[in-house]
Amino acid sequence: MKKEYFFVIFFLVLAIFFVINASSVNAKMYKILDSEGNVIRLTNNPTLSIKEKEAGYTVFPPPGGSIEPMQDQTINEQDIERGVSSENGEYDFRKTNWGMGKEEVKATEDKKPDYEENNSLGYDVKIDGDDYYCGYNFLKNKLYNSGYASTETHTNKNLYIDDYKKLKDILIKKYGKPKSDLGTFWKNDLYKDDKSQWGFAVSLGHLVYGARWETPTTKITLALKGDNYKIMLILGYNSKELEEWADEVKEESTESKF
Repeated sequence: MKKEYFFVIFFLVLAIFFVINASSVNAKMYKILDSEGNVIRLTNNPTLSIKEKEAGYTVFPPPGGSIEPMQDQTINEQDIERGVSSENGEYDFRKTNWGMGKEEVKATEDKKPDYEENNSLGYDVKIDGDDYYCGYNFLKNKLYNSGYASTETHTNKNLYIDDYKKLKDILIKKYGKPKSDLGTFWKNDLYKDDKSQWGFAVSLGHLVYGARWETPTTKITLALKGDNYKIMLILGYNSKELEEWADEVKEESTESKF
């Protein structure tokens, strides 16, 4: 069961992400340059991470016409990045940063993994007193995707909706209003007029909840979804910088099987 929860973190969150992702628009692209002027990456978000600032990276063209590496904005950006399960704004997820190797990630946790495979690690954890499974996913020994899956069980299926709302409130306090929010998304409105059956409707796949936030480095997706009378509450974190790279690696891996 835990293995099933662990692997669904990535695949389900991506599926929900495409549903709640707002329509994309053409955006200005920026180059992130190292101290020698080499292009490190392209992005539509002209915000340097803390590590990039410390390394002397710059944004080109400079946002707002300034050529400074935005050192005077460090405090504000730390406030924005604070709380991806960390206290000081230095991490992307729990006490890790995207791109870390598996052994580095292991060293950040205070116990041995409860689950491990070549490209993944899993831990039993608690969030606000509730039981969750925490997963880390790697490609070529680089952390690119992480998340939580609830392992709580309820006889009253409406309590899963309460769990979703509790997590959503925590995320709103950390990141503010969601960038995208499904609210209550009905695929089949058979039980729409009976709130006492909404949890059951989720378990059938009739009703889906989802919301998405972003930090300068991370896409965060919260989803409550069900199928075949089972309900999954998932909170996924995905690296912005490694997103395209991860897609390419997975595509190459798939093609190599044929």
